[in-house]
Amino acid sequence: MSQRDQQKLFECLVERESERLKRRILHADRAGDDRWRQISFLYRVADGFSRRVFAGSFCHTEMSWTAGCSTGRCCKCRPDVFAYEKQVLDLLPKRIDDSGFCPFFNLAKRTCGVYGVRPFACRIYYNFAAAGYYCQNPNDATMQVFDGVKRHLERILGPYAGGYLP
Repeated sequence: MSQRDQQKLFECLVERESERLKRRILHADRAGDDRWRQISFLYRVADGFSRRVFAGSFCHTEMSWTAGCSTGRCCKCRPDVFAYEKQVLDLLPKRIDDSGFCPFFNLAKRTCGVYGVRPFACRIYYNFAAAGYYCQNPNDATMQVFDGVKRHLERILGPYAGGYLP
């Protein structure tokens, strides 16, 4: 199978998994009326999406399942957060500097310092392209996945707060 055919198959997988992610988020109320159960459900759904698209993404060569990306190229950002996530992140120790990296990225270890409690957007952000360029410049597929679920997440995670600022 040619590389072009493989890329096309991966694009179909991402599209299918994106739709599955949206459907599951729409039915988060099936987790019960308890908000904390719904939040836990959302993160499990996001992690499931990640497991299914990981192998075909550019990230699979740059990432560890326990600590996140080892290069930090996609961590040169302010992570997208919702009100609930901002409240949680505000409680955690963070680095405040002009490095351009996420305040939770451990520069010495080259790992995510909050990987276990990372925001929803960080859980579904993958470079779906074939080049590292899109680690810092999200491609359309990545943005469409997040934008497609954002308004549905707001009913559980609170209003979208934009990029995290300490």
